[in-house]
Amino acid sequence: MAKKRQKRVLFLGIISLVFLYPVIYMLICSVWEGKNAGVSMMGYYRVLLESPGYLVKFWRSLGMCLLIAGGQTILACMAGTAFAKYRFIGKKFWLAMMALFMILPVQVTLLPNYILMEKLGFLNSWKSLIIPGIFSPFGTVWLTFIFQSIPDEWLEAARLDRANQLQIVRYIVVPAAKPAVVTLFVLTFVESWNMVEQPIIFLEGELDYPLSVFLAGVMENSMTVQSVCGLLCLLPVTFFFLYYHKELTDGLRDVLWS
Repeated sequence: MAKKRQKRVLFLGIISLVFLYPVIYMLICSVWEGKNAGVSMMGYYRVLLESPGYLVKFWRSLGMCLLIAGGQTILACMAGTAFAKYRFIGKKFWLAMMALFMILPVQVTLLPNYILMEKLGFLNSWKSLIIPGIFSPFGTVWLTFIFQSIPDEWLEAARLDRANQLQIVRYIVVPAAKPAVVTLFVLTFVESWNMVEQPIIFLEGELDYPLSVFLAGVMENSMTVQSVCGLLCLLPVTFFFLYYHKELTDGLRDVLWS
């Protein structure tokens, strides 16, 4: 048993190194200035202090993604509760339509979203990225199937205690399905953090591009600066995955078994 465990650990370690190789390579390049200069932190100095434009992009992109992830999670919790626990006309039809829209590639929805944003006057602003992201059907469909497993008796008991609908969602439904809700938030954040097509189409000014698009246009000749920018871009996603690793595991498991 001990030998099998050692072999398993060795195998998983090798696989982990393969996946971590790009990150390790960037980490080395971020502090290596060449044979003459050796190890140096000048790359971090240039990105963080000498050229604050990158940090402005970083914090703006972080705020935008938090708005999208938070907004979609809140709306999905309320809509998912309605689809899972209430009866209304056309419920199955609208849920099926949302599931259909969810599986469509993002390229298919770009044109209707562009027309809608143009009619609303939101083009060339970050509203054109935030609003479609908040109203994405993915979160509602995701949480509907999760919330169906919550006992109806819990909701009835809350109503007997004179709790309103928002209180039922906040204090009963969301805590009961916390791993799934956290998983939705993290996945939505990652998807927003990595968006590329939407900013290129909805925004005209390159100065308004989020970090995901800005990184592709970093024209620095220094590999060190490019590596530092890449590492900083990994920080928010890495933080969420490490901090919420237990919720992510439980949330994905709940979906697979629901």
